[in-house]
Amino acid sequence: MPGPPKKVAIVVTHGMGEQIPMETLRGFVEAAWVANKAAQWPATPADEKAEDIWFMPDGAAGSLELRRITTRWTKPQASSTERGPRADFFEFYWADLAEGTTVEEVWDWIQILLLRWPSQVPNGLMGIWIALWAASAIILIVSALALSPWPGGWWHAVFAIAAAGFGYIMKRLISPYLGDVARYVRADPRNIAMRHAIRERGLKLLQDLHDTKSYERIIMVAHSLGSIIAYDLVSLFWATRRDALVVHEEDDPVFQKLRAVETAAHSLAAATDANRVDLMQAYREAQRSLRLAMRSGGEDGTGRPREPTEEWLISDLVTLGSPLTHAPFLLARDAKDLSDKIGDWLFPTNCPQFQVIQTEQSRKIHDRPAPPPTAAVLGPPQGLFSYFLRPPKTWSLHHAAPFAAVRWTNIYDTHRPILRGDIISGPLAPVFGAGIRDIDLKDLRGQSPVFSHTLYWALAPGGGPMPHIDALRKAIDLPDTPDSALW
Repeated sequence: MPGPPKKVAIVVTHGMGEQIPMETLRGFVEAAWVANKAAQWPATPADEKAEDIWFMPDGAAGSLELRRITTRWTKPQASSTERGPRADFFEFYWADLAEGTTVEEVWDWIQILLLRWPSQVPNGLMGIWIALWAASAIILIVSALALSPWPGGWWHAVFAIAAAGFGYIMKRLISPYLGDVARYVRADPRNIAMRHAIRERGLKLLQDLHDTKSYERIIMVAHSLGSIIAYDLVSLFWATRRDALVVHEEDDPVFQKLRAVETAAHSLAAATDANRVDLMQAYREAQRSLRLAMRSGGEDGTGRPREPTEEWLISDLVTLGSPLTHAPFLLARDAKDLSDKIGDWLFPTNCPQFQVIQTEQSRKIHDRPAPPPTAAVLGPPQGLFSYFLRPPKTWSLHHAAPFAAVRWTNIYDTHRPILRGDIISGPLAPVFGAGIRDIDLKDLRGQSPVFSHTLYWALAPGGGPMPHIDALRKAIDLPDTPDSALW
């Protein structure tokens, strides 16, 4: 007897600062669901509201301070007359694990950023870098004068008050925000336990969502520093799903979908300006098809049943205001160091890194007790996201290939100069791969007149035009729409 219809889970990872539990999630749900009539099942009975939500206790949320927010039925794809799945919104809350950052830790990190050659600083951050140098110099000079007997008199009191003011600003205003970034992005011995605790909590949430057998799809949405955390969680969780990554050549739709996305990735890598849009669309549709084939029942629900350990359900990573655009500066020494780490598969990319079939692999494939492999089995000769695991016909996706099955959409807001737009954000495709769909809000509604880092899901007063909300809703894509019908 079939079980209850499966749902969609949306996991929202908050950004830096002393966040209040559920505050981010409540505002996000208002924009993504309550005010989103296009996502709601239109045939709701007259005595009910299509936009209704409920705050439900749920052990998967990871804290007694949190609730799962669940909705009524969603509107399905245009081709379907059935109602769509319900949506459950979760907040991945980690701020409590980052408490206790000291001014010394923030200052140590700032020094590391300052002690770079100008050539190692991205153009978009050069103004901030120079301002940091100037501010640091002023603070050091004022602090030194406050401790010095010269020049004496009332000047000494002025310098002492100024130094105390700088200390207050560092402790109360800067450390609670930059402290989260300083500790999470830097693998210092003092930070390892905190980084581990955040990741363990996030991995447990993803594991619990898979284990419930209640969901057909998981969407990851992340803001600011949370986008780095969510990126890590997708990457680390993929590497733990060994059973889900195993595919067989015969009678396995996953194998066919895998070869299709590998082929589409090579085409996208060779794209020109004339065909890039079409090839991006084809690649993202191939990602979606592979992910659908990796869930229990496959794409249409009639395929092979899978145990929770054999499923991959994460469909999308949506990053908002992401500092990953500055990864060469934040996560590495410079662009070359980041490129080397990507080449070592320490940072997964979209498209994933290719590996060619080398001599040992080739020998295993051709020496197996089976007919010689066809070109379709061997896949693109330029390289694969997968490798031959064992005879006779078993393969596996490699551990750094989560974006073979996960679409990545990045929404940012170009800044001009520092305080108009979002200087923290920027495009990610130049850093993490051509498979990322970058959406610049400036292209949709012009230059923001204000600092917009915290406005990615802010609703317009009076129901005015909201291009940023439209982009967000399309990126989340509750109906799970093929790319050709979405963008």
